Amino acid sequence: MDSESASNTRAQDSSGFRSPRVWVLVDDRPGNTTQSLGLAEALGWPYETQELQFGPLARLHNRWLGASNVGLGADSSSRLVPPWPDLVIAAGRRSAPVALWIRQQNAGRTRLVQLGRKGGDLARLFDLVVTPRYTRQVPDPNRVETMGPLHRITEKKLETAADEWRGRLIPGTTSPRIAVLVGGTSGQYRLDVETARRMGQSVAEFARASGGSLFVSVSRRTGEAAADALERALGDAHYFYRWSPDAGDNPYLGYLALADAFVISGDSESMLVEACSTTKPVYIWPFPVRSSWGWLRFNREWVVNRASAYRSGDRSRILGVNAVGRGCAWLQEQGYVRPARDLDRMHADLVERGMARPFGASLETGLAMKPVDDVKEIVRRVRLLVGGSSGD
Repeated sequence: MDSESASNTRAQDSSGFRSPRVWVLVDDRPGNTTQSLGLAEALGWPYETQELQFGPLARLHNRWLGASNVGLGADSSSRLVPPWPDLVIAAGRRSAPVALWIRQQNAGRTRLVQLGRKGGDLARLFDLVVTPRYTRQVPDPNRVETMGPLHRITEKKLETAADEWRGRLIPGTTSPRIAVLVGGTSGQYRLDVETARRMGQSVAEFARASGGSLFVSVSRRTGEAAADALERALGDAHYFYRWSPDAGDNPYLGYLALADAFVISGDSESMLVEACSTTKPVYIWPFPVRSSWGWLRFNREWVVNRASAYRSGDRSRILGVNAVGRGCAWLQEQGYVRPARDLDRMHADLVERGMARPFGASLETGLAMKPVDDVKEIVRRVRLLVGGSSGD
């Protein structure tokens, strides 16, 4: 339940455990909200969403803000009032000072679960921090690493989506039905017109070779020119969804529910994890790495490598100067320098664990791939954190 009225009802189970009062902090970043609500829904407790709107001070570094609500706009700040929650779930850098402030108002009694690499860089400040392995954060007893971001995809939601979209997607198609999910340019990858054209030609041939049908979706990061090039190169795609603010019904959940296999651009960790949760075959289509990527990460990696060497005791890798390694470790631990998010590591991890394949492998449908299911372990940890049974 995610309504405020539902959140005020605190159920008590047969053992006498009363579900905690849960707040979910949400902001204007869909990726943050998806992770936080995904965990709240998986816990199965009533919860209340607190919508955060930020002012200019939210741009300050979290170490400077500390436990405070000064980064919030006046409306958001005025809504955060007692009774204070037993548990706060939040994601993203800007929500972290607010979560710490809420705990401070509740005399330290509120438990904090922070999701993501930017908000949870200093893990000891929180009761539990959840970050993907490929972000290479500093190890900490309060940190749990996952394959990728948490999500809201469940079997029940897919069943509902299948019922809703079957009549619009299935008629006139042949199996295997291949969903092509396309992101766009990011800090690490580049999607230009030529790349989009090559992707369209490749997946069209992929579908022809198997006698299948294509369901295609581009995102707000794809860009008009790249979307046009992709659509032209695909030729006869059965269903092509072009994102826009007023595009209407998004078939994304219908694709996840009804496709037999997926081809997903490697820039989107969320789409990869959500598709892998279905256990259907997932093929990763690699975008080219941006030329600026190496230069952008060079200084970060210089610091991170020396910090890692210092923590491991390998003094030879820090040029024999302990102060350098100690300083680099402090910069990383405080969140002033973060390792670059390297999705190539995620792709390799998914392939190695049998959850996905690189594009170019032969299409095999009907195989049950290993699912990405990090949520169960996080739910177990959170339930123990607030005093409930891990099996509640």
